[in-house]
Amino acid sequence: MTIILTMIIERPELTRRISSGKWVMVYGRRKTGKSFLVRNFERYDEYYFVKRDRTVITTDGWTEVGQDVLIDRLGRGLRDGKTYCIDEFHRLGDAFLDTLHSMEVSGRLILISSTQHLSRSLVSRSSPLLGKVKEVRVPPIDYTDLLASTGWTGKERYEMLAFMKEPLVIAQGYSDPVEVLLGTLLTVPALIGEIFTEEDRMLSSTYEAILRSCAVGRSTSGEVSSYLFARKMIMRDDPSLVQQYLRNLTDIGVLRRYDVWGKKRNVFKHASPLMGAFYALDERYGISDRELTRKEARPLLDEVIPRTMEDVLRDCIADRLGSVPYLDLSAEGEVDGILIRFNRPVALVEVKWKKRLDKKDVSEIERKFTYKEEEFKKVRKVLMVPDRDMVELEGIEVMEPMDILKMID
Repeated sequence: MTIILTMIIERPELTRRISSGKWVMVYGRRKTGKSFLVRNFERYDEYYFVKRDRTVITTDGWTEVGQDVLIDRLGRGLRDGKTYCIDEFHRLGDAFLDTLHSMEVSGRLILISSTQHLSRSLVSRSSPLLGKVKEVRVPPIDYTDLLASTGWTGKERYEMLAFMKEPLVIAQGYSDPVEVLLGTLLTVPALIGEIFTEEDRMLSSTYEAILRSCAVGRSTSGEVSSYLFARKMIMRDDPSLVQQYLRNLTDIGVLRRYDVWGKKRNVFKHASPLMGAFYALDERYGISDRELTRKEARPLLDEVIPRTMEDVLRDCIADRLGSVPYLDLSAEGEVDGILIRFNRPVALVEVKWKKRLDKKDVSEIERKFTYKEEEFKKVRKVLMVPDRDMVELEGIEVMEPMDILKMID
């Protein structure tokens, strides 16, 4: 299957939030489509980009302007009701923030930043921007937006959409899931490096090892600690030694933290399906050290796709139902997600990402949901499969990804 990716994925909720503010800070980690959203869905009079050396350039003629010229233009133009965009504004430093603080909130000002942790600090209690800008975080593309924009159905296309959460996959032009593994996956180390550089952090071997540990399912602080200790990367097997690393990776948008139902524990997973797949396969098979053939790539992809789709679909359903996904680590009856809203369970989610379900699969699904019946009375039971016609189960909503668009509470 080859898909020609010549499309614009609409992200209506994000564009609505950006458009509804006078002064807005649009932020998120590298390569999530922030600049694309602003340049394609917002009206503006002038757009500036700040390079790493703090040089300011205009994007219409790619000419350089001094910071004093930029500030003068902002001061006059905003008073006249114009709209200005400044991409990577955080590189201009504290003096520029102080200047913004001294200005009246007039006109429209869209500030864009490829940082997550640093951007949050820019609107902290002591920041000059506190109370002056509206924050809009831009994560990887929402799976629901991908479903709505493409209308794609079918197992491989649903898988392709999971990787398309990263805009750089779409930007490649021609791709299928195997092509992603052969090409785009190998850009992941460079992307991770860019993210750390923008956040003023160093990508150490410890961070790299944590990303690998979480990718292969060793994703609680205790499991990560044991993984690092076995590789002699920490002095003792102590979860407290990795907590700050995990917080940092969560803060910059690389990992996502999940609460575990009924336990005071957290699980850390890759926020990006693309990054998670790369690190899982590189940890097991060293795919970054050799060239893969298409014949090799498909079996490797089949190995990581089920877990990838489990994470993507659980989180997508949770967002659709306005709930928070908890993970289930119970010894028996473990489901892929328990969705919580206002401290109340609203749905149990199980994902079976296979071409077909045999009797053993069906029996396992029924056992899981039956085991939870006493604890989760009158809670929706959702089974997600590649094709809803694969199976019919009494009392269980059997859905395929496209059905998420029709879900209502």
